[in-house]
Amino acid sequence: MGAVFEVLTTPPAYLKKALVRDQDAGRSTEPHLIPFGPHRLQHCVLWEPDEVKHDECVMYFHGGGYLVGTPESMIDAANVYNSEGYRFCSVGFRLMPHDRFPAQVDDAFAGIAAARAWLLEHGRPAGRFFVGGSSCGGHLATLVGYASWLQKEHGLDPRDIAGVISVAAIVDADDMLLKYFPGPIWPCYIGLPSAPGTASRHEALLPYSPLPLLEELPEGAILPPFFAIHGKADTLSPYRHEEEFVRRIEELGGEGAATLCSIDDPLWQHMWTTVTLHKDKVAASRPLSGLFAWMDAQEGC
Repeated sequence: MGAVFEVLTTPPAYLKKALVRDQDAGRSTEPHLIPFGPHRLQHCVLWEPDEVKHDECVMYFHGGGYLVGTPESMIDAANVYNSEGYRFCSVGFRLMPHDRFPAQVDDAFAGIAAARAWLLEHGRPAGRFFVGGSSCGGHLATLVGYASWLQKEHGLDPRDIAGVISVAAIVDADDMLLKYFPGPIWPCYIGLPSAPGTASRHEALLPYSPLPLLEELPEGAILPPFFAIHGKADTLSPYRHEEEFVRRIEELGGEGAATLCSIDDPLWQHMWTTVTLHKDKVAASRPLSGLFAWMDAQEGC
């Protein structure tokens, strides 16, 4: 029933996206394009409000199952964050199957580095930043925030991350859309060796699965604060996995290290959450108003 309802809620989600008027973003300038590679999707789009109220920039990854999407598609989220005085940078990444996973992870780190370099070069604060994403973009955000081996490999200091924002994120790599692909097909989408002697998708993706990676954090690892928005009825990125991710971060980081804004409404399936969340006014949205109160609390921490 959940999968059927997911399909049924998708058209209304996009209808709302089309019909609801964009909120006033407080932005009169065109966005900045920041390339970081030769591919057409290897670029960031940076939107800046006229009145910047926060030093931290928001680095955000779009959803789409690693199969579709562009950085320009996050204009609704840019409007929301700009309306609250945040710079908003949508970080692009290459897509499967043309570029097999984990090319998307490499692009996530490269894009953030390019955006921070641009901010520094143009006289903007380029120190601490928030990282977030929707669905598969949330998967990238959690890897940037909590995969110590990837941070070390890409030269990212986790102390620079003010917080990690998840909107129905994939926190268990087994929930990637690849789970629906037959055995002979998924290797065409993943450029990773399987475990010796196996052809297991699970084993191949394990180093990029945020939930089990929390079990392998080195002693003294830095855990950025975490805020998640997730519908309990989500069938594509199961709510229970996000709940477990939050519980584990709190075990490691203590009370208050993670916040889960759960939505107990059957309408808030995966697509409704990821497509419509940023169409709402902040003051009228419990998830968004809670998110920005949390972000304000991270400043200067």
